Amino acid sequence: MAAMTVGELADGDTVAGFVLVTAKDPDYLKVATVGDRVMLPSFEPPWIVVDHTLERVLVTRWPGRLFRAEVVPPATDEERAAMARAGENLRPDAGYTRAFAVDLREEISPSLLFGPHGDAVIRVLAAGLALDEEGARSLASARHPAAGQEYSKAWHRWLAELRDTAHYRDQDHASTLSIHGAAPSGSPIGCGFSVLWQTVRTSAELRCRAGSFTIDEDGDEVLLDPWRTALGALLDAAMAFGAPHLVDSHAAAVLTTAWNVVFESAEQS
Repeated sequence: MAAMTVGELADGDTVAGFVLVTAKDPDYLKVATVGDRVMLPSFEPPWIVVDHTLERVLVTRWPGRLFRAEVVPPATDEERAAMARAGENLRPDAGYTRAFAVDLREEISPSLLFGPHGDAVIRVLAAGLALDEEGARSLASARHPAAGQEYSKAWHRWLAELRDTAHYRDQDHASTLSIHGAAPSGSPIGCGFSVLWQTVRTSAELRCRAGSFTIDEDGDEVLLDPWRTALGALLDAAMAFGAPHLVDSHAAAVLTTAWNVVFESAEQS
């Protein structure tokens, strides 16, 4: 779908896309249901963002509810002026529209954000959200020594399927979450790896008894063990479950070792 800013909408024009609602959103979005017309309380930012494609949906919190939505076109001079402001500095290829009002047409599974095996990815995200220090230590100790290598190999197989990615293929992707510009999705499971990092980071902040972060030489915040290795184990599982076409039986066994030890054995006991 070609990008169109709300300032360019004529009366009666329709722009459709997706709206993800999370706990950080205002109450008027959090309580909305299918069939509602959601409107800003005033013609001022923050605007409602409607992403034109699933790949474009930016997930900054988890969990969330995903809606198919239509932008309500401006019908008055005041609305047209407000929407012109909303469209300022928005690139034609931005992939999203800023709106003052949307109609929520359908609620769909947020698993669609993570590809055809998104339900399995959501299960791993739930584990990340519930992770405590004991669980982090269990995952870290159970992670297979070759898991990072197999995770990187899966990335390389995915990159080999894409055009114009040769400059990424000589790199080690053992800790890669997303590759900007490598397909619209950025990864084999969309934003799934990045969201998983967010969930583990949040769990570490909430439940870690000691410091769980440090600053690396580039000035970036990084997790400390056991959280760092536990994150690796969950990334492994997300790759194996979310992109099974990229792993053979041996790689799948390696990547799911920690998951099976910590979660599958617990369910069976």
